[in-house]
Amino acid sequence: MPKSLTLCLFVGVALQAFSLGTVATADEVAAIAKRPYVIDDLFHADGFGSPVVAPNGKYAVCVRSWIDTATKQQRHSLWLVEGDRESAKPVEQGQPDARAPILSPDGKWIVFLSTRPRPKGWKQTPATPPQSEPALDLWLIPTTGGDAIPLAGPDKPYGRVLADSFYGNVAFSPDGSRVAFVADDGEDPRTPAEVAADVYVVRPDQGEGYTGFGPSEIWVAHLQNNTDECAAGRIDRLTNDAFWYGDPQWSADGETIVVHANRTADQESVRYSINKNYDLWEITVADSSKSRATFRQLTFGPGAEVSPRFSPDGTQIACLTVPRKGPHKDVFNLAIVQPGDKCTTEVVFDHRAPGVDYHIHPSPLFPLPRDCWDSDRHVIYLAHSGLDSRTLQADIMDRKVRDLDADNSDYRKRRQWAAEFRPPNRNSLPQRLSAASRVVRWKNDKRQDIEGVLITPDPDIAQPPYKLIVNPHGGPHHRSSRGIGFNDQVFASRGYAVFKPNFRGSTGYTLEFLDADRHDFGGGDMRDILVGIEKLVGDGLVDRSQQYVYGVSYGGYMTTWLVGQTDQFRAAVAQNAVTDLTMMWGLSDLQSWTEWEFSGRPWEVPGAMRRHSPLTHVGKVTTPTLILHSREDRRCPIAMGRAYYQSLSARGVPTQMVVYPNEGHGIRQPRHRADVLRRVLNWFDRHSNSPDEEVRQSD
Repeated sequence: MPKSLTLCLFVGVALQAFSLGTVATADEVAAIAKRPYVIDDLFHADGFGSPVVAPNGKYAVCVRSWIDTATKQQRHSLWLVEGDRESAKPVEQGQPDARAPILSPDGKWIVFLSTRPRPKGWKQTPATPPQSEPALDLWLIPTTGGDAIPLAGPDKPYGRVLADSFYGNVAFSPDGSRVAFVADDGEDPRTPAEVAADVYVVRPDQGEGYTGFGPSEIWVAHLQNNTDECAAGRIDRLTNDAFWYGDPQWSADGETIVVHANRTADQESVRYSINKNYDLWEITVADSSKSRATFRQLTFGPGAEVSPRFSPDGTQIACLTVPRKGPHKDVFNLAIVQPGDKCTTEVVFDHRAPGVDYHIHPSPLFPLPRDCWDSDRHVIYLAHSGLDSRTLQADIMDRKVRDLDADNSDYRKRRQWAAEFRPPNRNSLPQRLSAASRVVRWKNDKRQDIEGVLITPDPDIAQPPYKLIVNPHGGPHHRSSRGIGFNDQVFASRGYAVFKPNFRGSTGYTLEFLDADRHDFGGGDMRDILVGIEKLVGDGLVDRSQQYVYGVSYGGYMTTWLVGQTDQFRAAVAQNAVTDLTMMWGLSDLQSWTEWEFSGRPWEVPGAMRRHSPLTHVGKVTTPTLILHSREDRRCPIAMGRAYYQSLSARGVPTQMVVYPNEGHGIRQPRHRADVLRRVLNWFDRHSNSPDEEVRQSD
């Protein structure tokens, strides 16, 4: 009988005994109340995001996020925290949709984004496909109480407001009278002839996440005193062309806005991929209602300058810069722009220089924090350093970097103070038997130091040597960290250890390490993983005969690649996987991914793309492989999953393919997320040496 089932039976019997009058200590009751994680715990997630504290420090607004147990849909609402955080309460009756709040400088307004319908008879926010970003609009509600009102009136001139960290930002002017934001115009790009024939001509778009959106434009709303129906008396459009603009920031005098944009002919303005020639642009706004806004280019680097942030005195702009148009995720430098008549850009510290110790000088993450300036000479940024996430402060004068997490800094104290406004989570589930994590380190064939995380079950569930799920990360230029996610807890509650290696190509190390798998997908990165597994077996932590692999995106590439190179895995699950590099170039929204990694297009480097495609090696696969794929994935289109599944089926390899409708590259709907977990566990159980009947019956 599985240990998890034995434990559940024990808990039931023990609690029954207590109800009949058996005396137990508080520690015994607490221990018995613990149980393993189950998949349905997902539907009980209910907690609060980071609070937005009012300028006077007397109250805060935060977002409650939870899953409606009846509809299985994710929901968001605003909550107000005044005084005791235990007494936090919803801002609006019925908790209608609300997210991403900010407070006006005078503390009068809460400005937030929402999917709620606009008043009846008014122009509505155009709908978006369910797999794309939601159709959001701006609303305001008085901090003193009252009803929420829309920003724009009946005939609003814009369409959908963008909210992601690359494009979206809602920013008040210094005097609080105007609000800058990013939105498309909401217009149908089709011609009347296309509409009449019910066809559409393919046009460049933003791809994954923004299917159905038009270009992101910059708008400025002028707030009015009379706010009976709407908050804005006038809304000006500052940009109107085919380029995508993002992250607007006000100058200190309120006369200009600085944004980042790629206004070159080399367009692949795809969110999540900052590998084209983005620059900072200054846009005049003082007379935009009377004349056309003017543009001035502030940076001229060959790669991307993004994430502008004005210093408190308004004389400098911090930004991130990268000197090449390369991988979809790169090593950024922190730079300071002097936007005067002789505009200059100077790198604070070259994180890309040979021999840089990333434990001393980790490179900044995109984006820079909104409040990154700690003074007129200190800039705060977030960084990945190996498996760790750190908050650092750069002195732009003496080029020194200070670790704010290690120091008892004023910044850390402010963050801790703000966190005190966060209400306790509303999740009332009993305590669970939680997994633990440990860092694992080994040497690869180049004598490089490689590290990863091993997540292990609670000792009451399983003991080593464990069944192992290898979980390679995506990208490949992402990384695994020390954290334990919900999926990890569920896997560990079934007795599996989960191994997350940071193979060559991962971020958070050096530029050389990031570039180490270029032209070599499935080569050195695969060897790093296999050597790491062998270390776990040698250390007695993992059962050599019970190994499984599950990966998503590039992790799915690595999954389908591994089963074509080795038969050491008893079963595999590949989700939204890259299985063919030629198809990836031709069908994905991100052609630059394959072009950079293999230095050419399919007809220029056909041999390399064929050699490094998992589909090329499918004839050697014997491992039972489950294919999971989102139907509307633009990043790794479903054709690659179908081709791999069809090939396995033709060869008689045990396989199955499951398609998730209305999902993009990330599977987000709670019921689909739960289904993924059930299918992964049942697939592994079905092909294990000792099938777990409890898991099988949960399908």
